[in-house]
Amino acid sequence: MYNQRIERNIIANINKIDKATLSDIYHVSEYCGDIQRDMQRKEHTTKPDSFYMKRQTEINENVRAILVDWLISVHLKFKLLPETLYITVNLIDRYFSMFNV
Repeated sequence: MYNQRIERNIIANINKIDKATLSDIYHVSEYCGDIQRDMQRKEHTTKPDSFYMKRQTEINENVRAILVDWLISVHLKFKLLPETLYITVNLIDRYFSMFNV
C-alpha cells in the first residue's frame, strides 16, 4: 500500500508528455523534469560569448555564415535531427569564443 502511494505520487508529478513513455525503461520519465532543469541551469554557464567575432582575426561573420550554410546542407543531406544542427552550431560558437582561429 505504501509503495502504491509512492508510485501514485511519482506519477502525479510527471508531465503529461512524459506519461506516454512511462512504460519505456530507457526513457526514465520520472527523471525528465530533473534532467531538463539541470540542462537549463548548465546552459547559462556554458553559453558562448556574444561578442566573440570582434576578437577573431582570421575569420569574420561571412565565414561563419558560409560554415553554417554548409552545415545545414550536410544536415539536410543526411536527414539528421534538428537538435544535431543546433548542438553543432553551439559547439562551433563556443569554440570560437574560447580560441582565436
